[in-house]
Formats: sequence, structure tokens, C-alpha cells
Amino acid sequence: MFMKRMSVYLLVTAALISASAAQAVDRDEYVDSVILILRTHTELMESMAQGTRFRYSDNLVRHANQIRDTFGLLGPMEWHAAQAAALHSAEGDVVLNEEKFESLAFASRRSLTNLVRAAHDSMVQYDREGLLEAIANMKQSCMNCHALLPESIAPRVWDVPQGK
Repeated sequence: MFMKRMSVYLLVTAALISASAAQAVDRDEYVDSVILILRTHTELMESMAQGTRFRYSDNLVRHANQIRDTFGLLGPMEWHAAQAAALHSAEGDVVLNEEKFESLAFASRRSLTNLVRAAHDSMVQYDREGLLEAIANMKQSCMNCHALLPESIAPRVWDVPQGK
């Protein structure tokens, strides 16, 4: 399973690079590919922290760094903020304004920094629980913002669609 995931990751990365060079990737395809990379690194970290692949624990920090760097490819993207500035509920109440959006984006960036730190701590101090908590907090920070937005604006990153 590990090799299959790594192969998928490498294929997606190669596709992104070649598609980027050709400038032929549409937004949805690009976002889906980046989300796959995020999910793959996160699932591998969770698996390693739960003991099924702890022999690769020296890679935890690398995976955490990749999650942080991949997050930077997607979000928060400027189109999120532009959409958020005018996002209202059906009743006309403001659901998410720019200030709230920036606060949520900052929380996500902080959770990514904490994830990298927790990955390092889990390697040095064997703190698996702290790592799993940091992963859960990172996912929650994404969901806190995305839950306020329509899926057409911000896809549900941690909800794995059926058949994928």
C-alpha cells in the first residue's frame, strides 16, 4: 500500500510539473491533484504514527514539510478571499468576511507550523499521540474555514469522495 501511494504521489507530481509546463491544467484538475498530494502525505503520517510504518519515522518531518508546502500551493488562495468578502447566508447574514477569513487562514498556517514541530517531537521523543493530535488540529483548521464556504469555492479536502 505504501508503494502504491508513493507511486500515485510521484505520478501526480510528474503530471503537475508537465501540465504546468504546458499550461494546460484547468483549475478543478489542479485543485484535485494538489488535494490528493495533501491527503497522501497526511494518510502516510497517520499510518506511521499509529505504528504500522513507524520504521520510516525519520520521514515524518519530511511529510509534514510537504503538507505545509503543498498547502501553500492552494490555500488560502486569493480567490478564497475575494469570494469570502461577499459571502452571505440565504438570510442575508454575513457568513465570512475578509477579517474572519484572514483569522482562519492564520490559524491554518499556525496548525501547519505545529504539525512540523509535532513530527519532529514524535521522532525524537516518540510522541505519537502529540503527532496524531497535531494532524487532527491541522485538518480541523482547514474544515473550520471550508465549512463556511460553498464546495464550488473551497472543496472538502478531508472528505474523501466515494470511489477515490
